[in-house]
Amino acid sequence: MLKNKKIMKIFYHKTTQLIFNTKLSRYQYLLFAVLLAIGFTSCKKTDYLDTDNADRPPLSAKVKLVNALSITAPVNFLDFTRQINAATVTHNVATDYLDTQYGKVQYNTTEGSNTSYKSSYVFGGSATFAQENDKASFAGPNGPIASYYHTLFTVAKRKPSKANPGNRDSLILVYDDLEAPAAGKAKVRFANFSPDAPDLSFGLAGGADVFTNVAYGNFAGQTVITYDANGKAPATIEGLTWKTLGPFKEIDAASAKDFTIRNAATNTVIPVNGLSNISFEAGKIYTVFINGTVSGSTITATVISHAK
Repeated sequence: MLKNKKIMKIFYHKTTQLIFNTKLSRYQYLLFAVLLAIGFTSCKKTDYLDTDNADRPPLSAKVKLVNALSITAPVNFLDFTRQINAATVTHNVATDYLDTQYGKVQYNTTEGSNTSYKSSYVFGGSATFAQENDKASFAGPNGPIASYYHTLFTVAKRKPSKANPGNRDSLILVYDDLEAPAAGKAKVRFANFSPDAPDLSFGLAGGADVFTNVAYGNFAGQTVITYDANGKAPATIEGLTWKTLGPFKEIDAASAKDFTIRNAATNTVIPVNGLSNISFEAGKIYTVFINGTVSGSTITATVISHAK
């Protein structure tokens, strides 16, 4: 590369002298400009080719994997056929952020030592976050993006698939806004992954709701994209950004507090394990999700934390 730079330096000085010392036609000026552009472009290309692979920025998306199934089986996550996690992800446990494929990705899960897929979904098609619209919706252009942080949940399906009965579970991918909250605040989001639960509200025991009307498979406050019978979204979707897909909300920091979950329609408290003595530390970021079933009285709340 040093040799190339030396050559370009000589070429530049010689060319400059020729331009200023000679009367040239417009065509000749244009020719010199093109030659200079090609020379400097080639230098940049050589810079890129001469860079060691270890020094290149990673072209991968950061993804936290969460086993949020309503059964207790451990799972493995794969991008296409490559297993992402080093060890099986046990029930209601989240991994750290791991490097995974970005862009258009097929994520799959297997259960225990079994190699058959229990879920398989394609996400993405764009290397950057895109505003979804009625010309480019249907499953959405948005997937894992290089240098972004995401969380991928495997959850129980509400209804079995007739087309693919073996695809027992669902996968939900959301973007994680890891900007620090304001002083004295924590960032929290809430997700309903109980397949037979009604719309839910979440809040302090005996206090005001923090989140309301959260349907199965959704996060509180998320921008919901509605599709018509042809799989098209509205022409414009108000408020859609990467921060509104699985959004966090700033709340006052809490220490050893009890929380409750209620039926949003009837205001009836639903018995849930794991909502006692919860702390949300100032400056920290959390996701609270529930899984299990109301009918089986097995609903459990799990709190996971997020940090780069």
